[in-house]
Formats: sequence, structure tokens, C-alpha cells
Amino acid sequence: MMEAVEAVKVASILFVATFCLTALQPQTNSRPARAEPVPGSSLETVLAQAWDDLTGGRYEQAAARFRLVLARRSDAPEALFGLGIACSQLGRLQEARVALESYIRLKPSAADGHSALGLVLLAAGRPADAKPELERALRLEPHNLEAAKALAHIEIENYAGQRAVSLLKPLATSADFDDEARRLLAAGYAQSGDHRAAVSILGPTLDRQPPPPPQVFILVIGSALRAGDTAIAEHACDLGLRLYLNSDEIEQRCLRVVSMPFVERLDSTLRGSVEDLPTLILMGRLLAEIAGVSDQATKERCIQLLEKAVVLSPSDPVALYNLGRGLRILVRPEQAIPMLERASGAHPNPELQTLIWTQIALAEQDLGHNTRAENAFGRAFQLNRGLARPLVASAFLFYDFLMAETKPQQAATVLGELLHWDPAFLPARMQHAQALAGAGRLTEAAEEGELVARNAGEDNQPLLRAAHIFLLQLYKRMGRTEEAARQAAWLKNSRTASEP
Repeated sequence: MMEAVEAVKVASILFVATFCLTALQPQTNSRPARAEPVPGSSLETVLAQAWDDLTGGRYEQAAARFRLVLARRSDAPEALFGLGIACSQLGRLQEARVALESYIRLKPSAADGHSALGLVLLAAGRPADAKPELERALRLEPHNLEAAKALAHIEIENYAGQRAVSLLKPLATSADFDDEARRLLAAGYAQSGDHRAAVSILGPTLDRQPPPPPQVFILVIGSALRAGDTAIAEHACDLGLRLYLNSDEIEQRCLRVVSMPFVERLDSTLRGSVEDLPTLILMGRLLAEIAGVSDQATKERCIQLLEKAVVLSPSDPVALYNLGRGLRILVRPEQAIPMLERASGAHPNPELQTLIWTQIALAEQDLGHNTRAENAFGRAFQLNRGLARPLVASAFLFYDFLMAETKPQQAATVLGELLHWDPAFLPARMQHAQALAGAGRLTEAAEEGELVARNAGEDNQPLLRAAHIFLLQLYKRMGRTEEAARQAAWLKNSRTASEP
């Protein structure tokens, strides 16, 4: 189901390493409750200074002082725990892991140690190793919200939304139950099919200041539509499209919501204020998407709106980018590239710069300039690597390009990195399944293919059909005739249902 995909994406994108390290940020009462005092006044003084540094965000100084204590007494639990937290904040996850494992050996019943180690392992991209530590932390301390959130993230990423709900729902009345926990709980409900519950949790947050991240709007739009609440879906689109003008994901979800009255309301707003830059850009983007192949009038209106936005703000990288993007979508790549290059030179933020270079690459590809396209894709990919939340769909276009250029080794490297960024991105999982089959790992390939088939959703027919065709061929190859027959029946029924 598509809701499962959206729920996983919310969990994956909102619960990245940045969150894990934020959860590990020390508070003034962060010292392990069961830590033993370090004898000797000089060491006690150094330890106190180290904790003052840690709670004050001076992580380098804190780590250095904790090491001084451990040089004198290697089994000082409080220093080991503090060093683990300080190193996690500095991104030194290996050193943090070693320190926290040493702490746990000394204090095997310390929930804080198991929780911190689990979060460090999750931040390091090792969810399978993180899970038992987090489960141990919850057994020792059932109200440990950070451990529950981390476990919920892992469950959602494994498409086990109901288990995520069971972890977080008992803690929902806690005063510490924060926005991150609400987002994960809503993602769990959406993945398990309870869309009304997901909307009831996240819907009231849409109008908050500062606004929630774009993934919340994506989940609310999808869940509201499936719950039959078109008013909430339209409200989420109206807000989300304006707040996140460059979000292709919100735009794609909203194309299932946008009606002519919706567009007419935007148009009336625009006519009432011709200098409304965000609405000019939004209208231009929507018209670029809905313009038919032969709908010349809509295409012209789209470009006029985006050109007007650039006239109003000629140095605005968002306006320049969207005009360049619109020109490319409407098959004018030779005009798009100079506009996108202007946008790149207008000091956009790193995320927008990544999108700009992706559009330049697509335009060069449209023109048949494949060497230039590869260079532009490569630049976008390097920028993507530096983002706190990489733009996986954008980077997947680079993978597609490399495969089309018959560069499978480079493509495999890109695919591996994409799966590390977002294990729930189903197009990448589909490609991974095909790679597994090509390597003779047929059982693993079948598991990956089944995961894609279960979760692609009826509104992503190309991917859904590709998964079932892949499984049909794979099961025939494996001699699993019953499974092959099941796939053949699905494909036959799907064709019948699509016929007029």
C-alpha cells in the first residue's frame, strides 16, 4: 500500500542520524544515576568540569577531560558514559560505541547505557545491532521515550507499523511525548491502515509556527485522502505547496488533490495581488505538471507566471530555478539551462543547489549531451551527500542515467548509497532485488521483490507491475510454480481491471 511507503518515508527522513544524536544531547541531570564517584578530589574536580563542558555543548573539552579521568581510572563508569555521549555529538561514533560498551559491561542493568548505545548504533546505520540494545533499555525502563522512538523508527522502516504503535501509544500521555514521537506514532498508524488516527495526530500541527517539515504534509495528504477527508487534504496541500515551493514530493501528492476550484482559488488570489511571488511560482509549477501534450495555452500561462516571478525578483534563486524547471518540463531544455545556471549563481541553499544541478543534468540529457549530463548529475550527487536529509528521488535519477549509459559498477555504488540514505525508497529496493537475482541470490531477491509488491500501492502502477513481473519470472526460475501462478493471476486480474 502507498500509505506504508509514505509512513516509512516519514520515519526514515525524520529519524535520521541527526535525530539520534539530538536524542543523545546531555541535560543537566544526564549523569548515570548508578555511577560511582571517582575517588580523589582532583579526579572528581576534572569529572565535574567534564560534565559542565558536556552540558554546555563544549564536546571537545568534555571528551578530553573524560579521557583524563579514564587515564587514571579506566573503569570509571560516569567518565565512560560521558565520553560516549561527547563522542557521539562530535560524530565519532566508533569511539562512542567503544566507551558505551565498556560502560554497559560495568553497569549491565543501566537503561541509559543501553539506550545511548542503541542510538549510536542506529546513527551509524546499524539498526539490526541497535534493536536489541534499545529493547533491553525499554525492559529496564519501560518509559524510556528515546528508546521507544528509536525502536518505532526501526519497526516502521521494516514495514511493521502496528508494532511501532504498540511501542509509542502507551507513552502518548507523557508530558515528554514530543513532536517527533507524534510523527512516528502517526506514521505507524498510517502504515497499519488507521488513517483517521494519523490525521487526528498530525492534522492539528499543520498550522503551527514554525511549520512542521514537508514529510508531515506528505503523510497528512495521503492519509486524509484514504480516510475520505478531502478538506484536510486540500488544506494540507494549500499550506504545504506554499511553504515548500520546491518540494516535488508534496507537489506529486497534491496532483491527486488539486481540482479546478483549487486552481481557481489560487488564480483569484493571484489576480488580487500581482506581486504575490509564492503564488506566482506555485501556479506556474502546478500548470507545468497538469499541462497536456497539446495544451499550448496552459503551457504559455505557466511560463508567463514563472517569468513574471523572475521579473519581480530577478536575483531570487527559487524564482530562477522554477522558471528553468518549467522550461525543461515543457521541452525547452536549451532555454532552461541558462536560467538554471543563473539560479545556481544566485547563492541558493544547499538543497536547492542540489535540485538545480539535477535539473541541469536532465536538460543536458534531453539535448543528448551525455558527458555534460553525467558531470551535472555527479555534482548534484556530491551536493546531496552533504545534506542532512538527502534528496533520494533526485539522486535516483543519477542511477537511472548511469544504467542507461551502461555503467553498472558506478550505478551499483550510487544505489548502495541511496539505500543507506533511505532504506524505504522502493524504486531503489526494486533495483536491489534485480541485482540480487543477477548475483544468484534468488531467495533474498524474492523477499525484496515481495516487499516492493506489497507496498508500492495501486497509485504507482509502473513500479507495482514491475515488481509482479519480476516475481513471476523469478519464481519460474526457482521452480516455485505456485508462487509463479499467483503472480500470473495478479497480472491477469490487473490487466482485466484496467480495461474499459
